[in-house]
Amino acid sequence: MTHHIVIAGGGASGAIMAANLFRLGNGALRVTLVEASGEVGKGPAYSTTNPSHLFNVRSAQLSAFSGTPDHFDRWLAIHHPEFTRNGPFVPRGVYREYLEAALRETAPVGKLRILPQACVGMRELEHGVEVTLADGSSLPAHFAIVATGFGVQDKSEGLLSNPWTALPPENSEARVLIVGTGLTMVDTVLSLLDNGHRGKIVAVSRRGLLPQRHALHRPLQLSTADIPLGASVHYLSRWLTDLVRAHVNNGGDWRDVMDGMRPHIQTVWRYLPTESRARFLRHAAAFWDVHRHRMPPAQAERISAVLESGQLEIVKGRFLSAERRGDRLFAEILRPGWDEPGPFKADVIYDCRGVRRRADQDMPGFAGALVQSGAARLEKLGLGLEFDRSCALINGQGEPSSRIFGIGPVTLGTFWESIAVPDIREQARQIAERIASGGRLAARGSVARLP
Repeated sequence: MTHHIVIAGGGASGAIMAANLFRLGNGALRVTLVEASGEVGKGPAYSTTNPSHLFNVRSAQLSAFSGTPDHFDRWLAIHHPEFTRNGPFVPRGVYREYLEAALRETAPVGKLRILPQACVGMRELEHGVEVTLADGSSLPAHFAIVATGFGVQDKSEGLLSNPWTALPPENSEARVLIVGTGLTMVDTVLSLLDNGHRGKIVAVSRRGLLPQRHALHRPLQLSTADIPLGASVHYLSRWLTDLVRAHVNNGGDWRDVMDGMRPHIQTVWRYLPTESRARFLRHAAAFWDVHRHRMPPAQAERISAVLESGQLEIVKGRFLSAERRGDRLFAEILRPGWDEPGPFKADVIYDCRGVRRRADQDMPGFAGALVQSGAARLEKLGLGLEFDRSCALINGQGEPSSRIFGIGPVTLGTFWESIAVPDIREQARQIAERIASGGRLAARGSVARLP
């Protein structure tokens, strides 16, 4: 029997999911990728054509298949050998081309359909799933996968420019404000510089922290037994700080410890009580992010230069809102030690806060529709929809689905580490194995790989 799988979302997560389904499905699957743009593998991060926008992950970690870790490197050597000569950090724009190639390689003829629509609803039936499309039609499937990403709008959204889609300022002397100081801010600054921008650029975030720089290192070998699972965030932070200090004193690099922790982060997150997770988000997430999500050396050098020149300034403060007054924008920024927020004048404001803004029950879009219909519920901190350990969607009554799964950023609240390619491909492998087995739970050993 051929099973029909619907994937809601055709970005990187959806494309990796489809490729893994075909690879593990032994020809017994057909897949419909529902993507409003009609384009596969693009998404915000990989739509860029700017060669300055580099992966912050080495190419050896970018395979779409966990069982074939060199798949991307081999493809890159054949199709873009020019990038292999420039070190392990390659332009992100090539990844869409790679994902399209991975789908061509794995999808049997006639088994993949790209549907240029948007999903607006999804409900589980006794023997399948009904997916509702924006035109009012329904799409029946045996299984469905939510791969639409996760984002939250605010009241100022209409005044904040999307860094991936907005045109650069016509005036090269324009005053630019960037909300967020992470890797998206780095890309936005480099785009402005590549376009000849000469005006002042100010980036603001609560902590005012920049991503650290990648460097050669060797991940520290850690086992789960080495980590104080279930401890408070305070104790975990102290333990990690002491481990880094001891390792550096012995001639190591702090990056060794951070990457040694990498395979265990989902387990650590799972053992943290909700209040400890909330405390981590309030006090430690920014520090974790700048050490975990690092800048490639080429980007770090350019950002250091523009900081030194004074064209770029990093400001510690909390963005509250924005409004238009005449032909200028004014952002309300609350700086440390201030009783009242102060206005910041800008010609353009870019929203580079990423995906970790918290949602509530009334959020719009497909994820909101799932919550409002009872097909899903938000995880307790509102970082995404809630899933079980095997990526099955949890409904409004707290029951895991046997036919609807999630992959990528929409699972952030459940897994924390779910937005990088190594995490996404592992989720894809696990879901594909379960679907290939008819929806039954994977073997215990397979589940253990993705806590």
